[in-house]
Amino acid sequence: MFTKAKDPWPSTCERCGADIGPTYDSIASAARRSGDAPRGCRDCADRARAEKFRLDEADLAQTIAAANIKPLEPYTNNSTRMESICLNEACPREGKPIKVLIKAVRRGAVACKHCARRAIDPAAAVAIMREKGLVEPSTSYVRVDDPWPGTCLRCHRMVQPRLHDVMQGQGACRHCAPNTPLSKQQAWDRAVAYRFRPSDPEAFRSTNTPWAGTCLNCHGPVNPCLGNLYRGQGACNSRTCKITGFKDSEPGLVYLLQRASRPAMAKVGICGDSARNTRLQVHTRNGWEVLYTRSFRVGLHARLVEGAVKRLWFTERGWQNGAARGEQWSDGYTETVLLDEAGRGEPWSLLTPLALWTDVLAETVRLGFDLDEERLEAMAG
Repeated sequence: MFTKAKDPWPSTCERCGADIGPTYDSIASAARRSGDAPRGCRDCADRARAEKFRLDEADLAQTIAAANIKPLEPYTNNSTRMESICLNEACPREGKPIKVLIKAVRRGAVACKHCARRAIDPAAAVAIMREKGLVEPSTSYVRVDDPWPGTCLRCHRMVQPRLHDVMQGQGACRHCAPNTPLSKQQAWDRAVAYRFRPSDPEAFRSTNTPWAGTCLNCHGPVNPCLGNLYRGQGACNSRTCKITGFKDSEPGLVYLLQRASRPAMAKVGICGDSARNTRLQVHTRNGWEVLYTRSFRVGLHARLVEGAVKRLWFTERGWQNGAARGEQWSDGYTETVLLDEAGRGEPWSLLTPLALWTDVLAETVRLGFDLDEERLEAMAG
């Protein structure tokens, strides 16, 4: 029975037979907007609208081809997600099913939200949090901007970083961050965890101030900064303790890195060519992407190539390095170059990583190390 215009009015849909409860106001508004043609209930109207915009076979085939997907179930309509497999190369889902909204694809959206970086595969999210954030998640992955509880692999405290922040190069643990103010007791505990014992506990000033002490492995004198230890540097530089140190007599690696954040820049550097070396992992955690590497059987060759490239860029061509721009020295600021800098003039105003790596290869040939490396490889074989 009708009561008021805004009260639900128990009824039966004449199209599908469902029990519904529209208000008189909603019925009258729809009639004024669309006329008196029978519409049925809301579900019936939605189905009619979806059927109206349903694609024919030709349009559907064209849309699927443009989206580069393989459907796993029949097409229903534009507003119903269709289970499919993304066919893009290097798709993060690696052949696992995705849900594609045909309506969004026809509006220009990328069919796979993982390729479009609107979503991250949970397994990939866990790997990123472990490798870049050094955090072991304690709950399942939800969203990139949600706090994600886990345990810091450095200090073993509970933290809740956001995956988005970690992917942007931010630290995941506020307790371990190099700029976090520490009490003298906290500083002492962190120093011991990094395997050195300060000589004077009261001498601690900040995480960026050298703190004299003794290496707990070789018992030699050390003078590290706690902030540098957080960034991946060792407390002790002795041959006994320095695992990742560069040695001229052992295999070495020349690398080129890129950081896409503004301003975009590239960096040349060297490190030991062994599984124990973590230098590139530290750079990756700090937001760099490894683009090119070149192995040398003799580390001295890698060191001389790096020096030749730096002289070419910053002395002969007069480019400005990171030291002149005031960048953080922990990133190796004497080795970085901006990719886009109008002040360099043509033809150097806009650089590409490939062009910079070509300089590295050219200097290797000019110094004669290609032939030397071939001879060493033949002797080893």
